[in-house]
Amino acid sequence: GIDMSEASSISAISSLAFSLHRNDAVEIFWKELDRGLQDAFGHKLFTVLAYDASSGLLGRVYSTQQQFNPVGGRKRVTKSIWTKQVLEDGKVFRGATREDIKAVFSDYEVLWSIGCESVLNIPIRKRGIVIGSLNLLDGAGHYDEARIELAYVFAQLAVTPLEVCGEALQLDGADSGDLEYV
Repeated sequence: GIDMSEASSISAISSLAFSLHRNDAVEIFWKELDRGLQDAFGHKLFTVLAYDASSGLLGRVYSTQQQFNPVGGRKRVTKSIWTKQVLEDGKVFRGATREDIKAVFSDYEVLWSIGCESVLNIPIRKRGIVIGSLNLLDGAGHYDEARIELAYVFAQLAVTPLEVCGEALQLDGADSGDLEYV
């Protein structure tokens, strides 16, 4: 049978599919996605990043903590284990401790200060190419039992809204002012 959490996830996925079907504004879609992910996995911080492989730029298109991770912020990616795993290989990255956070995020002190000591980064792919990621952060060990196969469903539903937002951020590298580094 289907347990309550599965029923709730199916309901969230249906809402997201209908949002896409209706061609809702992206802001509505991201809020629905935020709710669905909060329900399915939980998070203290949730951000969505758009990624342009050719320019190596990431841009933030949604954030639940605007004061720390504002929408519109752009970063140039550097070579790292995280970059290879998530952005190149398109595999989920799961970090369970403060040290895992420190190893992959330059703003780890800010993340620690808001109680983020574990992470689930879920790549969003279109035709096998990573175009962004869903990023969930919470207390230590929070994602140890997370259902990764469900995470991919949420990520793939985000392809079209992400494309819309990614274009608006101009990540093709034409203007490289005010970049953060990751």
